[in-house]
Amino acid sequence: MDLSAIGQQFGLTEEQTRAAFDALTPVVASGVRRSAQSGNGLQDILNSALNGNHSGDAAAGNDVLGQIFGSKDVSRGVAQQLSATSGIGAAVLKQLLPIVASIVMGQVAKKMGGGGQSSGGGGLGDILGDILGGGQQQQQQQPAPQSGGGGLGDILKDILGGGGQQQAPQSQGGSLEDMLKDILGGGAQPETVNHGRKRLDDVLGGGTQRGTDADILLDSVTRSVRR
Repeated sequence: MDLSAIGQQFGLTEEQTRAAFDALTPVVASGVRRSAQSGNGLQDILNSALNGNHSGDAAAGNDVLGQIFGSKDVSRGVAQQLSATSGIGAAVLKQLLPIVASIVMGQVAKKMGGGGQSSGGGGLGDILGDILGGGQQQQQQQPAPQSGGGGLGDILKDILGGGGQQQAPQSQGGSLEDMLKDILGGGAQPETVNHGRKRLDDVLGGGTQRGTDADILLDSVTRSVRR
């Protein structure tokens, strides 16, 4: 899927579509990061990334938005806020949000070792090795997957902050596969969960200026909706 194909669905040029993705992606990433920090949020995010059909599918994206935003009013508020800075109409941005959410979750799954889609390898060890930092050497040696035509993979990598450069600390004892089973089974030690959250935060641009700006915007919209 390339930018031109996505933009054509909404009457946008490739430049406008880039602007829309540049505006929406950090806020979606912020929502995923925030969701992973609460309760069983990390477990839910991992399950969604590994088991969902995330290739720009709007239905899957709406499920993600429901998980990370919790309300259609938040999606509407995000679209309205970003319309002024992106130059794209709020109605179009709201329609693009589930597509962006699905693609972002698909990128998370890829960074976790191929999860979310059937592929050779990509076992539990590979998945957790990546999310906890153990797969970084392999990540750096292999080029990021490229999308056809519009270079969407590169665009998302830039927007998400080029996460994965910082290696998360490794927990003591237990295989990576066992730790992932613990997280997804709800029985993980707090240390393992915290490492997983840190790794996901790095992947999604936590700590970058773009990520911080997105956090501020999403917090503002959420507070406004709750009033």
